[in-house]
Amino acid sequence: MVSKSPDIPFYDLYGESFLKLSADFVHLEDIRARSAGLEWEISLHRHAKLLQILCVFDNNWTVQLDDETLELSGDWLVTIPPGVVHGFNFAPYTHGYVLSVNTDVINEINSGGDIAEFTQAVWTPRAIEFKGKEQAQRFSNYLKLLAEEMQNPGVGAALSINMIIKLLFISIARQVKEGSSHASISGRDSKVLLGFRELIDKHFIEHLTVADYAARLFISVSTLSRICQHHLHTTPKKLIQQKLINETKRRLIYTRQSLEEIATTLGFKDTGYFCRFFKQSEGVTAGDFRRNSDL
Repeated sequence: MVSKSPDIPFYDLYGESFLKLSADFVHLEDIRARSAGLEWEISLHRHAKLLQILCVFDNNWTVQLDDETLELSGDWLVTIPPGVVHGFNFAPYTHGYVLSVNTDVINEINSGGDIAEFTQAVWTPRAIEFKGKEQAQRFSNYLKLLAEEMQNPGVGAALSINMIIKLLFISIARQVKEGSSHASISGRDSKVLLGFRELIDKHFIEHLTVADYAARLFISVSTLSRICQHHLHTTPKKLIQQKLINETKRRLIYTRQSLEEIATTLGFKDTGYFCRFFKQSEGVTAGDFRRNSDL
């Protein structure tokens, strides 16, 4: 059983605690790049703001997710939401990839509305077996295409990268729907965090209080705060505010809405308060953020 001790470290990437993760942080690496030098063992750890997807092809490996240990053989992928304790033991010379995505990227992808139902599949820690070599090869091809875009970025690279991530999420959702999901971890804290994220996505413009969210999750404010602090190193209020900030940024970059219109559609009754809220969070005015994004 995984210890709930705070001694289990938080990393940005494994073994690297002090990276400055940008809002558009996406990282893809071959499993061998990090694991070979660690005798193919990744000790228990967790990430506060990264979603990770691991896939291994034609090999045996051991996965620990929270309180559950899985022995996998063949072609598998594993989804690991932020805050989930995890560790791995790989066979030497394992072929596979680790994709790490900042949750801000996922929020931006979700904000379009057409993909949100598919991204729900990656918010649950689970192991998924590819049904056949063709399915595994298609997923591998998406990852190789992503690697090419990241290594040789051209015009529209950010858009292209986000679209490939969408393809990966859709592929995962399809596999879950087809019944090839082997092990969905049902830890209470994981369920709370998943439910909390879903509620924020649905109700953030209503400006509900933390107490409102806790009541809808049938838990106390102190329990919700403890779970967020323990698994994500942040508070429920900050998660709610970050959703509003991310949506504000999206509208500043991709629409021509005025600040008054953005404030109103995001549920702010006072434009002045909205502007102060944004500047306090980002250290720059909303107008300057828009102008800098246009450069």
